[in-house]
Amino acid sequence: MITIRRIVCPTDFSPSAAHAANHAAAMAKAFGAEVTLVHVLPEMNFPVRGLGMTAMFPQLLEEMRARAKEQLQQAQAAFAGIPCRTELREGRPHEVILAVAQEVSADLIVLGTAGHTGLAHALLGSVAERVVRLATCPVLTVRGPA
Repeated sequence: MITIRRIVCPTDFSPSAAHAANHAAAMAKAFGAEVTLVHVLPEMNFPVRGLGMTAMFPQLLEEMRARAKEQLQQAQAAFAGIPCRTELREGRPHEVILAVAQEVSADLIVLGTAGHTGLAHALLGSVAERVVRLATCPVLTVRGPA
C-alpha cells in the first residue's frame, strides 16, 4: 500500500491553486498526512552596472510579502483540522517548490495547472510541467475548475 505522510501544495492564490488545495486537503485527510502550503514570490532584481544585482523596489517587495502572508493564512483555512504549515519563499517557482519538497521529504506534490496552451505556454512556460519533469516524488496535477 502507498503511504503518503507529507504533501507539498504550491499556491499562487488562483482559482486553479485553490481547487488543487481542495484535492490536497482531501488526500491529507484520507492518508492522515501533513501539508506544506508554499507560495513563491518572484525574484525582483535587475542588473546595475558596476554594482551587480540590486533589489528592485524594496518597498514593493515588502508589500508583496505582507500580502502573501495574509493570503497564505486565508488559503490555510482549506486545511482546517489537518496539520498544515506555510512557506513563503522567493525565487523561481519550480525550483523553490522542488527544494521545499526535498526539505520536507514530501511523498506527494499536488498543484494546479493554468491550462495555458500554444503561444501563452511557449512564452510563459509551465511551472507544473517543470515540477512534473524534475520532481523526485509523485506529482498530482489538478486542472482548474471549469
